Amino acid sequence: MLGGRYALADEAALERYWTIDRRSGNPLPERFNVAPSTLVPVLFRAEDGALELSAARWGLIPAWWTQAKLPSATINARSEEVAVKPMWRQSYRRSRCLMPARGWYEWRVRPGGESSGGRPGKQPYFIHATGSPVIAFAGLLAHWQAPDGAAVLSCALLTRAAAPAIADIHDRMPLVLSPADYEAWLAAEQRPEVLTRLLAGAREDFQGYPVSTRVNDPRNDFPELLEDLS
Repeated sequence: MLGGRYALADEAALERYWTIDRRSGNPLPERFNVAPSTLVPVLFRAEDGALELSAARWGLIPAWWTQAKLPSATINARSEEVAVKPMWRQSYRRSRCLMPARGWYEWRVRPGGESSGGRPGKQPYFIHATGSPVIAFAGLLAHWQAPDGAAVLSCALLTRAAAPAIADIHDRMPLVLSPADYEAWLAAEQRPEVLTRLLAGAREDFQGYPVSTRVNDPRNDFPELLEDLS
C-alpha cells in the first residue's frame, strides 16, 4: 500500500466480526478516504486481556522517540524487515494490533497516458477481499509521550509483495491476516517462529477495480469514491 489511503467500515460493522470488550476515545465514523496522520481504529489486547477498540494516529511514533520533529514515512513497515529495523522491532515483539478496513486504494500508471504536468497519468483502484466486507491489516502499535505530556497512541501497517491477482496494479500491498490468525497475532507474548508463520500465511484473495480520480484528494471522503468504473 504505497499510495497510503484506505477505506474504513463503521463501528457497527466491526462488532459483527469481533467481540469488543472495551472502547476508548470517541467512536470513529465510516470513512472512504483515510489519509496518513489521521486517527484510525485499532484493535489490541489490553494488559488485562480485554479486546480493546481505540483510535490511533496512522504513522507510528516509537516510545523511544525524543526528537521534536515526528518521524516521517512510518505508516508502512515492510514485513521482510519488521523484526530487525529499530523503528519497528519493539512494537513487532510486544505491541501488535489489527487495523480493520474495507479495502485500500492503489494507483497504476496508465499505459501511454500523461497527466497535465507531463508525468505519467495514474488510475486509482480500490482493492478488496473477495466476499469479505471487512478485513484486518497486520498492524504495529506504539505508546508515546509527547513533550507536553500528552499520551499518543500510534500505529503502522505491515506490507508485503502483492498477491498475484493484483500484482499488475502495484508490486506491494498491505499484509492482511486470515481471521483464524487474529488471536495469535494479538497475543502479548508470541514466539518469533509463530509470527513468521503468520506473516507467511497472509490472505491473497483480492481483486481491484478502477475508481474515480477524486480519491486523489484526501479532502474528498464520500461513498461514491468506491464506485466501480470498469
